[in-house]
This record gives sequence, structure tokens and C-alpha cells, in this order.
Amino acid sequence: MVRTVLRSVAVIVTCIALFGLPVAAQSGGAVVAGQAAGGIRVGQGIQDAMGLLGSVVNQSEREKYVIYDWPFKPFLVVAEKDTGKVVLVLIQLSEQYRTDKGGITGGSDRTIVEDSYGKEFATDEGRTLTMIYDPLGIAFDIGKNGVLSGKVMSIIVFVPGQWKAITASL
Repeated sequence: MVRTVLRSVAVIVTCIALFGLPVAAQSGGAVVAGQAAGGIRVGQGIQDAMGLLGSVVNQSEREKYVIYDWPFKPFLVVAEKDTGKVVLVLIQLSEQYRTDKGGITGGSDRTIVEDSYGKEFATDEGRTLTMIYDPLGIAFDIGKNGVLSGKVMSIIVFVPGQWKAITASL
């Protein structure tokens, strides 16, 4: 009986490792402005992103774009409707993925963002402050209230110079 239980536990642990590791192994946790976030590259086909992240849970079509959301993973991906090419990748509230400049993750302080990417950025204010480095293709949502006040909530990588074109259509 004990041997059967131990085998069951071993099988469960092996399954978790086999199914959980592919995303971590392929992604490497790297976030590079204008290029990639967590293994998903700007410009690649959405099918490649789905291969990395698994089946989409939520999908929402807009005029020019389709938004793909994996609520149990920290990813939201926007792709062109007609070509399927990824134009924006958002990683929310995760310490697993970090920028190549400054090692910024979810929860990092706003000052680290400014020290790493500079003080020359556009802003968009709502429930969060979005620090947009449009020419670089990266933005950071900064919390305004509570324990996340002044902290990075989301890291967004997108086609450089296209922030307004992409977000205006969402």
C-alpha cells in the first residue's frame, strides 16, 4: 500500500515537472524591450505563443487585433487580426520574468525603472501609471494604491514606436 502511494506521488511530481517546465525552460524569464517577453517574441505568429503557453482561455477580437489571455499564467498577448503576428506581450505581477536592463520584475520599485530606462517617457494614467518608452518598445504599469503603490505591476513589450497605434485599437 505504501509503495503504491509513493509511486502515485512520484508520477504526480513527474507530471508536474514535465508539464510545468516547458514554459519555464523555453522562456528563460528574459524580457527584452521591443523584442521578447518570457519566450514570446514580438513579430512571431500567435500559434507559436500558444505552443509555449498552452490553450487560450480567453480570446477577444477587436477591429485590428485579437487579445489572447491566459488568466492562470501572467501573460496577455495581442496579435494582428489579419496576420496573426504578435504585436504586444504583457506580463503581470510576476517575479519570474525580468528585464535584461536592470533586472526589473513585477514588484520592482519605479525608481529602478527610471534608473534602467531613463526619465524620458510618456505616461498614461488610469488605475495605474503607465511609463511608456515607445522608441524602445517597452512600458511598465506602476501601482498607485496600497502595497503596490510605486511598484511595477506589469511589464509590456511591443513593436517599438507603435504604442499608440496598438493601444488605441484595443
